Amino acid sequence: METTKKDLTKELLADCFHELLLTTPFDKITIKMITGQAGLIRPTFYKHFQDKYEVLEWIFKTRVTDSVDLMLENGMELEAIVMFCRCLDKDRKFYRRACMMEPGPNSFEQILTRYIYNTFLDLAERFSMRADERHHYLSKEILATYYTYGLVNTIRDWLLSGDDVSAEDIAACCKYLLSHSVLDLIK
Repeated sequence: METTKKDLTKELLADCFHELLLTTPFDKITIKMITGQAGLIRPTFYKHFQDKYEVLEWIFKTRVTDSVDLMLENGMELEAIVMFCRCLDKDRKFYRRACMMEPGPNSFEQILTRYIYNTFLDLAERFSMRADERHHYLSKEILATYYTYGLVNTIRDWLLSGDDVSAEDIAACCKYLLSHSVLDLIK
């Protein structure tokens, strides 16, 4: 696929935002700072992104979830968990800083939550997950919500913790939590 000037400019803006977030709290980063570091003018930023939240989401999508989604599309669900954790770990300082954002509708935690929730819904649809007859109220949405919050909190805590837990260890933890109930853990 051919890289266009527009693609290169978008990547440049994302790279400058990335560099800034490594040293500057998210709420202190301005569009002027991003464009200044890129050697561009403000209107150029708005040709590519609506705001800095969209830059963050674009980075997460292009550098993490696009690869994971490809694995999921090819039936590699367990491998996708490892890939997801490895991609976050590869740029752990950046994602750690993103996790430090103030909570809100566009925070990194919400971006992560939306992605994982939608992934669970897609998987439930793909595998025609059915609720147990005895628990007819247990919908795909309720199950997706239940597992999403557990995984988001596990991943957020891992990113915010020290570097002593590897991507493989956290992926194994996530796989274990997805495949076992709390009753399995206390028996």
